[in-house]
Amino acid sequence: MLLSVIKENWRWRHQVWNLAKIDLVKTYRGAALGKVWLFAKPAVYILVFWFALEFGLRSSSDVNGKPFLLWLAAGVFPWFFMSGMITTGSDVYKRYTYLVNRIKFPLSLISTFYTLSLMIVLVCMLAFTVVVAACFGIFPSVYLLQLPLVLALMFVFWVCWSMALSPLSAISRDFANLLKTLGTPFFWLSGILFELDKLPHVARVIMAFNPVAWCAEAVRDCFVYEQWVWADYTSFLPFLAVLVFFVFLAMHNYRRLYMEVPDVI
Repeated sequence: MLLSVIKENWRWRHQVWNLAKIDLVKTYRGAALGKVWLFAKPAVYILVFWFALEFGLRSSSDVNGKPFLLWLAAGVFPWFFMSGMITTGSDVYKRYTYLVNRIKFPLSLISTFYTLSLMIVLVCMLAFTVVVAACFGIFPSVYLLQLPLVLALMFVFWVCWSMALSPLSAISRDFANLLKTLGTPFFWLSGILFELDKLPHVARVIMAFNPVAWCAEAVRDCFVYEQWVWADYTSFLPFLAVLVFFVFLAMHNYRRLYMEVPDVI
C-alpha cells in the first residue's frame, strides 16, 4: 500500500504542485494586501508573545547566545504550520469535498498538496527569518544546512498524520471535533514558549514522543542551538518511532476507509 501511495503522488506530482499553489491563492484571494498576510499574523503573534514575556512576565533572556526573539520566531513559525495540520489537516477531506467525490482522483493527494501548501508558507517564513536575522548581524551557521532534512521529515510526518486521521474525521464528527481541541494543548505543552531542557527528567522523556515539540526544537537546532538534530538521539529516535507508527497507521486507515469516505462526505 505504501508503494502504491508513493507512486500515486509521483505520477500526479505536477497536479499536486498546482493544487498547492491554487490553495494558497484561494486563501488570500480578495485581500488587498494579498501575500503580506502570510507573514502578518505570525509576526503579530511573535511580537505579542515577546512583549508579554519580555516586559510582562520578565522571563525572556538570550538562548545559547542568540536573541530571545530569534528563538521565539524559530518555534512559532513552525507552530503555525503544525497548527494548520492538527486542525484542518486532520479533517482535510471535508475541506475538499469536490475532490473527494471525483472518482479518478486519489485521496492521498489531498493530504499531500494541503501539507505542501502550508509548507511553502513555512519555508517563506524561515527564509524571512534568515534575512531579518542577517540584518541585525546574526548570520546563519553550518547547522542551517540541515534545515531541508528537518523540513522533509516534518513534511512526511504531517502528510501521514493527515492521511491517518482524515478518514476517521470524515466518518466521525466527534473525532474531528476532538482533534480540533488539541491545538491549544499542543501549543502550551510542546515547548513553543519555554525551553524543554528546563523540564524535569520524566517530563523530558515523555516530551520526546511529542512530534510537535521535536519539530519546533529541530528548527531551533538550525537557528539557535546550533547542533545536528540526530546528535540528541534521546529525542531523535523517539520521533522516528512516532513517524514510523504514523506511516503504518496512515496506510492501514487509508486502505480500510478510503472507499467509504466519498459516501459519508
